[in-house]
Amino acid sequence: MERVEEYLEAIYDIQEKKKRIVKTSDLAKKLGVKPSSVTEMLMKLSERGYVEYQPYYGVVLTDQGLGVAKRIKRFHRIFETFFTDFLGLDKEESHRLSCELEHHVTDEVADRVCMLISSAECMACSECDRSLYLLKNAPDGTHEIVVAPLIVKKLGFLPGKVLRKRGEEIHINGESFTLGEEISSKIVVKSLGMKRLKDSGRKN
Repeated sequence: MERVEEYLEAIYDIQEKKKRIVKTSDLAKKLGVKPSSVTEMLMKLSERGYVEYQPYYGVVLTDQGLGVAKRIKRFHRIFETFFTDFLGLDKEESHRLSCELEHHVTDEVADRVCMLISSAECMACSECDRSLYLLKNAPDGTHEIVVAPLIVKKLGFLPGKVLRKRGEEIHINGESFTLGEEISSKIVVKSLGMKRLKDSGRKN
């Protein structure tokens, strides 16, 4: 599947840049392979419904192929941002690592990394689940923990646990905590809304 995704991503890049049907020679040059290898792969992609291919004319992505290509491009953006902005790697190394990882992660992993590197003002992509927040930016209400650093797991902040936020106070497992911004910016939560807050408030 990795090779398939590489071709779909390459077709997408060329389509976006040149605004025309992608030719076999374009792909051969971009991917560093023989034109005959490109032709063989395009026939396979066409059979799977990822592209519309006409020999001697060119290829375009179908809706199915476009969806896969956009997904891989999103993964690449997320990880490249993580490597450059958070790990301090140079652009070349960040790009190389992102090219490898983009084919081997799930949507869940990408979403979690995306939220970890996000702030209220800046997102690595525009497709993220908007019910997810960094705890420091989450509105008052009830939230399910998605990601939490090891330092707070011993306090009961575990993925899947439900907490209540009221201002700077965090209520979980019958206890109340006030977390600093440094810690709350590393906890990702999924909003469950206000109704659950009222219901759980009766139980406590």
